[in-house]
Amino acid sequence: MKIVKRILIVLVGFLFIMGSYVVYCYLAKKPVPFFGRKISGAYFSIGTNISNDPLQWNVKKTIVFDRKQNAIPEKLLMADPFLHFENGNWYAFFEIMGEKHADIGVAVEENGNWKYLGLALDEKLHLSYPFIFKHEGEIYMMPETKKFEQVRLYKATNFPLQWELDTVLLDDKKIVDATLFQQNDTWFMLATEAYDLRLYYSENLKGTWTEHPMSPIKSGNYTRSAGRVLQEPTQTIRFAQDHFGGYGRAVYGFSIDSISKTYYEESQLKNNPILKHQGETWTKNGMHHIDIHKLPDGTYKAIYDGYGYGKEKITFSFTNNL
Repeated sequence: MKIVKRILIVLVGFLFIMGSYVVYCYLAKKPVPFFGRKISGAYFSIGTNISNDPLQWNVKKTIVFDRKQNAIPEKLLMADPFLHFENGNWYAFFEIMGEKHADIGVAVEENGNWKYLGLALDEKLHLSYPFIFKHEGEIYMMPETKKFEQVRLYKATNFPLQWELDTVLLDDKKIVDATLFQQNDTWFMLATEAYDLRLYYSENLKGTWTEHPMSPIKSGNYTRSAGRVLQEPTQTIRFAQDHFGGYGRAVYGFSIDSISKTYYEESQLKNNPILKHQGETWTKNGMHHIDIHKLPDGTYKAIYDGYGYGKEKITFSFTNNL
C-alpha cells in the first residue's frame, strides 16, 4: 500500500505541475506543448509606426487603419501589408477579403492617416502577400498565387490601381509568401512550400530560377516569410512567422550570415520576437507580418498586421506546433 500511495502522490504532483505549466503558458500566450489555440471571432488589421531601431517597435503607438473612415467592415480581414513610396506619397498594399476570396487592396497615406483607394489586383483565385518593389524604373508586385500553382510577377501599368501579369517566375509550384532580395548582383527568392523554406536564385529577375543546392534551408517552424528582407550595411535579416502553438503567433528575425549560389547560413536574432501579441488589443492573438523601410532622417517606418479580439480555446494535437 505504501508503494501505491507513493506512486499516487508522485502522479498527482506531476499532473499538478503539468497543469499549472499549461495554465501559465495559456495565460502568458506562450507555446503549450502538444496544445494549440482555436480562435473564433477575431480578425486581422493593419497599422504603421516609426522607430529609431528597426528591430524595436512600440505597438501601442501604432496608427491603426481606420476602418470606419474608409467604410470597411469591422471584421473584414486586412493582412500581409507592404509599403511603397512613389511620387511623394506612401502607399500600402495588403490582402483584403472579397466576396469569394482575398484580393489585393491599396491605400494612400494623407496627413498621417490612410485613405482606401480600392482594389489594386483582383483575380479569380485567392491573392495575398503583395510583395511590391521597384526595379529598373518599373513597379512590380509579386503576390502569393499558390492557388494558380505559380509564382507570378505583375507590373503596374497605371500605378497604383492597374496591373498586368508580366512574368511567371516559377511554375507548377504550390508556394506561399515568396520574398525577393538581391545580394552581390544575384537575385534570391525565399519561398515556402508546405513546412519547408526553399531558396532559389537567378542572375536576372525574369530569368531562369534555380533551386539552391542547400534548399530547403529550414523545415518546421519559422519557415514562412513574414515580410520584406531588411538589408542594412552590416546585416541582412529575414523575418519569419512563428506558428508554434498556433498560426500567426509572432514575428521572428533571422540574420542571413552567409549566402551565395552554393552556400547558406543564418542565425536567430537574440532580441526575438520582433513582434508579438499585445494584451487585450487589436493584436491580442498575435502578429505575423512586418515591412520595414529606412527614412532619409535615419529612422524607420514600418507597416505590420495584428490578429485581435475574438475568443479562443485550447485544442490538443501532436502536430499543431509545426
